[in-house]
Amino acid sequence: MYSMYFNPAEGFQPCFNSFSFFYPALFCIIKVESAPFRLVKENSFFGVVKMVSLSFAVNNLKLMIWKNLSLIALVFLAACGGENGVPAETFMAQSEAYAKRVDDKVGSELAYRSIPEFLWEEEEWNAMVGYRDGKPAVVRLLGINGNMSKWWMYPDSISGKIVYLKEEVQNDGRVVRNRIAYRGDSVALALASNDPYVSADAVDDIRLDAAGIDVFMKSMVEKVEQDLKELTEEANAARRENAQFFATGGRNSWALTVNPSQSTVTFNEPGKEPRKFGYDVPRTNDKNESVYTFASLNGKIEFTVIAKPCSSSDDRKYPYTVILKDDNRSLEGCGVLLQ
Repeated sequence: MYSMYFNPAEGFQPCFNSFSFFYPALFCIIKVESAPFRLVKENSFFGVVKMVSLSFAVNNLKLMIWKNLSLIALVFLAACGGENGVPAETFMAQSEAYAKRVDDKVGSELAYRSIPEFLWEEEEWNAMVGYRDGKPAVVRLLGINGNMSKWWMYPDSISGKIVYLKEEVQNDGRVVRNRIAYRGDSVALALASNDPYVSADAVDDIRLDAAGIDVFMKSMVEKVEQDLKELTEEANAARRENAQFFATGGRNSWALTVNPSQSTVTFNEPGKEPRKFGYDVPRTNDKNESVYTFASLNGKIEFTVIAKPCSSSDDRKYPYTVILKDDNRSLEGCGVLLQ
């Protein structure tokens, strides 16, 4: 038995890299004597793997690989290519394709957690971590208060190691887009727009230190995932599940958690079983308030969010006032955005 990887320039190539044995379910083609090929389709970078048995002629199989190459080529290159297996330009192109697929999930499958206004290198930033299937998929740093820089860092979904960085910086009035692909513990290719990336301080430039940038990225994830002091334990628990909005009537009262990333809304009342509803996008009423209607097999609730400060029964301050209509009753409370 042996494995093969697909090099766009050379077709199928032998792959005896120990890394491919460490991830035996990666998107490699396995041939056992005269048995049919088995195709492992990778839907996210080192993410959930689905295996499908196929019995195609070799030419048809190659054609299918080409059609799916934008989804899986980066997995091939990392698992089977090694340091010298593929050109750096090819690895960069596949890294960028992976990052674009992650970005395309924003607003649909990608849930965000964020922290505002923290200091790094004497500049102020907002940090955001985008999650897919409960794992970090992108880390964003957006400069604020005169800081015009923007960073995007992309980890793979199994090891969590960084695979791609893109950065926008202002240089003499023009925007420069730095792009760096990381292969293992080294830099595969670094570009500034379309030119080679040249650092003013190559020794201390964290961008050119694969291990250093990986540690930095993970420190940002850890910072974002810390509980927020201004939230209650119940609200922090909802935030850890990537919920977007939390509302409550106060201590020992009702609570509503809105989690679009899981397409669920949970309504809790003391002494009762939690009630689950499906998520739906809001409409805007004639007072410019956001009105949600959440339905289930056992009824529906209407939830209105008003941009008006609110104090709960336990004297906590919230930025939103909420009204919850459930059957023939109307409940008032306070709410807060969790992300």
